[in-house]
Amino acid sequence: MKSISGRGALLSLLLAAVVCAIAVGVAGAGGKSRAVRNGGMLTIALAEDPDALDPTLARTFVGRMVFLHICEKLYDLNGKLQIVPQLAANLPQVSGDKRTVTIKLRKGIKFNDGTPFNARAVKISVDRHRTLTASRRASELSPVDSVDAVGASTVRLHLKEPFAPLAAQLADRAGMIMSPAQLDKLGTRFATDPVCVGPFSFVSRTVGDRIVVKKSQFYYAKKKVHLSQIVFRIINEPTAAAQALRAHDVDVLDRIGPTELSAIQRDRSLSVVQATSIGYQGITINIGNKNGLLKLPYQNVGSALSAHAALREAFEVAIDRQLLNKVVFQGQVQPGCGPIAPVSPWFNGKTRCNIHRDLKRAKQLVARSGVRNPSVKLMIGNDQVAARLGAFIQAQEKDAGIEVALQPTEFVASLAKADNGNFDAFAIGWSGRIDPDGNIYNFVHTKGAQNDSGYSNGRLDLILDNARHATSAAARQKLYNAAVSTIRSTRPLIYLYHAKTRDGVSKKVTGVQLYGDGLIRAQFAAFK
Repeated sequence: MKSISGRGALLSLLLAAVVCAIAVGVAGAGGKSRAVRNGGMLTIALAEDPDALDPTLARTFVGRMVFLHICEKLYDLNGKLQIVPQLAANLPQVSGDKRTVTIKLRKGIKFNDGTPFNARAVKISVDRHRTLTASRRASELSPVDSVDAVGASTVRLHLKEPFAPLAAQLADRAGMIMSPAQLDKLGTRFATDPVCVGPFSFVSRTVGDRIVVKKSQFYYAKKKVHLSQIVFRIINEPTAAAQALRAHDVDVLDRIGPTELSAIQRDRSLSVVQATSIGYQGITINIGNKNGLLKLPYQNVGSALSAHAALREAFEVAIDRQLLNKVVFQGQVQPGCGPIAPVSPWFNGKTRCNIHRDLKRAKQLVARSGVRNPSVKLMIGNDQVAARLGAFIQAQEKDAGIEVALQPTEFVASLAKADNGNFDAFAIGWSGRIDPDGNIYNFVHTKGAQNDSGYSNGRLDLILDNARHATSAAARQKLYNAAVSTIRSTRPLIYLYHAKTRDGVSKKVTGVQLYGDGLIRAQFAAFK
């Protein structure tokens, strides 16, 4: 791993902390190198339909998979989830007071419309991420005060305060750089024809069906790109997706359904790549999102769960996470109680997590709340796995005296409902980030860009703000321990498990990679 030049001790500590042995799968890698052929169309089945293909506005996991192929970032992750330069020439240089960050850029690179990638383009994109109305990146970059283009190949970020997670943020959508020419042309309609730097360029999208990209003629490393096209097909029913893979109608399958895994493993024409996720899955409780996301101040919505902390605790302790793993996922996930996965170097192994239910306590808490016959509307996905999860939770809560009405909802529509505050509880997860700030701040800080819970806790805000500019990894660890403790005691989110991502790949394909972030990487894949 490269070290940071200059006096960037804070980022050096952070980067050192994220080195961890998380599983990496490479389909067709084998012990011997095999000849591959150029050309061909790779078809990838996605489990959901992405939202807007605009890095500033996007929030979906599957959207990140598409972006990996068409929108490169200042920084990226390698197989060990270390931060490495991508469009940047090296890791950030941080000033002694930690308030100025200088980033050198690679030269001779073009966007997929043939226009030059330079410091001006970086400034335009980062400023858009920070300031555009409804930006999902705004809170990720809130400590950035201004951005300067210093010549053609250097960018300088001026910070309001030290910001330890900056490099990690710039290794995701906040670091994606868009073509200024296309932004000038389309503005807020950029998602209809996104243009970035990438091995593939956008061709077309049929909402709910497919996204088509083709090999870019302008990509700086186009000799490494073998495929002519990639088609991302939307198949949100796990059984149908698995059938398509086994019939070789698709070449790669995003997240094999738990009931489909054994059949795919038995199929000699297919392989399975897997990695333990750094994200989480759980239930978001609407506490204060009465008027819509970031319509401050948040006001308690008055539902049974929002108004009574005892009921939120009852809701959690009524769920047997270990049984959930067995019944819903056939033992293929890892039960958990917090936003930081055990595979993360930031995980606190001393955190107590009772994965079994305490039905007696749940009933006592329901009685203590004073709410007679409490009921909850739970928004879930509209696929088979979501249905099983919903039915399991419904049955568990009924034993405790809490009635749960399930609301199956199409994925993108469910995100809109959540943003508008049109839900009691929402079964939703997060794919995970290497820095704990990326798993916590956006969702529970008062000004978090994805705080659909409408949760506002001044003490927690202070903890998370301090963690962003703490001067050592040890200090940040203590602050995140305190943050997780606060979240678990107040329960704006109830964390249930950490996924173990398993993707299916045709043995006709080589070079598909899967890291701990769960994203399919097929930029340099090829047919044998």
